[in-house]
Amino acid sequence: MRPNKIKKMMRDGKPIINGWLQIPSSFSAEVMSNQGWDSITIDMQHGVIDYPSALQMLQAISTTDVTPLARVNWNEPGQIMKILDAGCYGIICPMVSNRKEAENFVNACLYPPLGYRSFGPIRGLIYGGPDYADYADEEILKLASDDARHVNYIKGELGLRSCDFALKWKDLPTRYRVKSMPLLNSRFNDFSPTFGDADYSKLYFVSSREGELTSKIDGRTGEYFSDIWFTTFNKERNMWSKPIVETPPINTTGNEGPIHLNSRGTIMYITQCKFEKKKILGCGIYVSERSGRDWKESKLLQLKVDSNTVGHPTLNNDETIIIFSADLPNGYGGKDLWISRRGKRNTWSEPQNLGHLVNTSGDELFPFILEDNEGKITIYFASNGHIGMGGLDIYKTTENNIGAFISPVNLKSPINSSGDDFAMIVERGQERGYLTSNREGGFGGDDIYQFELVALNLSIQGILTDAKTGSIMTDVTVMLVGSNGTTASVKTDNTGKYSFPLDPLTSYEVIVNTEGYITQTVKETTEGIETDKILIVDIAVDPQKKEVVLPIVNFDFNKYELNEESILALNKLAEGLMDNTNFIVQITGHTDDIGSQYQNKKLSQKRANACFDYLVSIGVSPGQLITKAMGKKEPFVIEIEDGRFKVGDVLTESYIRKIKFKKNKQKANSYNRRAAFRIISKEYNTAVEDN
Repeated sequence: MRPNKIKKMMRDGKPIINGWLQIPSSFSAEVMSNQGWDSITIDMQHGVIDYPSALQMLQAISTTDVTPLARVNWNEPGQIMKILDAGCYGIICPMVSNRKEAENFVNACLYPPLGYRSFGPIRGLIYGGPDYADYADEEILKLASDDARHVNYIKGELGLRSCDFALKWKDLPTRYRVKSMPLLNSRFNDFSPTFGDADYSKLYFVSSREGELTSKIDGRTGEYFSDIWFTTFNKERNMWSKPIVETPPINTTGNEGPIHLNSRGTIMYITQCKFEKKKILGCGIYVSERSGRDWKESKLLQLKVDSNTVGHPTLNNDETIIIFSADLPNGYGGKDLWISRRGKRNTWSEPQNLGHLVNTSGDELFPFILEDNEGKITIYFASNGHIGMGGLDIYKTTENNIGAFISPVNLKSPINSSGDDFAMIVERGQERGYLTSNREGGFGGDDIYQFELVALNLSIQGILTDAKTGSIMTDVTVMLVGSNGTTASVKTDNTGKYSFPLDPLTSYEVIVNTEGYITQTVKETTEGIETDKILIVDIAVDPQKKEVVLPIVNFDFNKYELNEESILALNKLAEGLMDNTNFIVQITGHTDDIGSQYQNKKLSQKRANACFDYLVSIGVSPGQLITKAMGKKEPFVIEIEDGRFKVGDVLTESYIRKIKFKKNKQKANSYNRRAAFRIISKEYNTAVEDN
């Protein structure tokens, strides 16, 4: 067998220079192998290298005398054996923190009777030689990596950062309002509320209170075994009813944990921890169907899991996706969140870990899926592995454009506290719901709390003045256009003041367009504002030297040529610009919503360019003009009433789709096929261009 060079170097006490490969490329492996390294490690744990790529890289390394090593992604025998069979001469195995884990790792590297490595070296025979099996046990290098110190370091850093953030979040609470629910809570643990119907008038939860079906005490908790309870909301009295315990077979002699009900309240997914004859069977997810007023015997949900600690189910609206908490192999430590999808014949796919952005070395528990009208998922969950305020904190994560979940956001105070905060559920389309917490001031143990996001009070106001004289301008129309499609207009009062209410998370344009003055547009946004605020925006409007008429140039369908009417409008604009040479005008090209995004973007640029070229051809300085292609973005806003089109109507795709008559639809689309003009600066210096 080919000798392991670095094992001999170790025995001789010589230093070893090792290279590291994280990119899946046989060429890079070949280049690195010719740079004088003693050994090279293929990183399959934190690199982006899979087995087929690793095999090609081992082939490239074998053209030299460099010893090939690999770092596997987990202490998993199958992966270790497979990469050894491919000709790897040494294994670096992470996450080995105790004797048992070390034994499992070494046994996977050794043939019987010393270990349990299966025989099938394949390429190992080619690389190592025909006597590979006789000497592999001795020649293969086995390096275990104890990540415990690193994990402890991370936990320490996490704790320090959490302390800093917790103080800030406590001093600057969010707009959430959290209040206790005395009628639901007891001196025992009451937790994990779940909506029982579509109109949120029924609430299920888990409790270890007195009065449950069993009088036995759980030796592990010192409390009664937990059962499922429910309460209904009385609209006339504006209060929840006294909780009622569910009857068998929903509740058993074991512990019932967090549940999920479908929107119809006909199917219940239950975390149940069963035992037989004093033998603990572990926890799993069970399913029960409602038959009239009663529930049927629950059956184990057939998920492809290898664990007896599976629970905390939550599903999307059509019950095709389930997310749960479990300590499955190849996780990130503790309990992680996993996702499985329902396929044909009511079977569930292999669970997939939600990834390192969501899961940590700590525990991720109590997930809740909130699905919007477009099917996009937001997950609320609890964790003690992210930066938090103490114990379990509540976080949320959403899907990005490719279906992956982004870095979770801590919901801060008062949703989170220094205690454990978990099991948050949210009403669809609302910023309200329920959560569980053992924070100070409760009834005892875990309690259920109600929360609601208090509305923001946002507005914009200012004084309108003549930029030249400084005098206030009364009875002048000011228009507000929001990115959410809203429009509004007011007239300045006798003090020159205007004012508008604003919506959160919205960008706005304040527009002043009055006779004898240059149109003035000011942009503001409420994005990032989390407290009540009044935006003060005073506007000074410049008188026109010679009227600058900002036209709207319309185009035929799929055309960008200028017609006679457009040319006349551009001639007037040119006169104003040549008289006001300090002005810079932006020309934006627009299209209707017919055609692809790429085609419309290209066509809108041609329309803007057509206006630019003509204006320059008749004497306007190119430096006064900027073009921008908008495609079908920024649909036209009706400024003058025109038949069925009212002032302020925004001709969006959805608006046009609702128009009944074909003629009016065509007219709406013709409005959008345009080039628009906007003065964006009054500080252009023509002298720079002349020089």
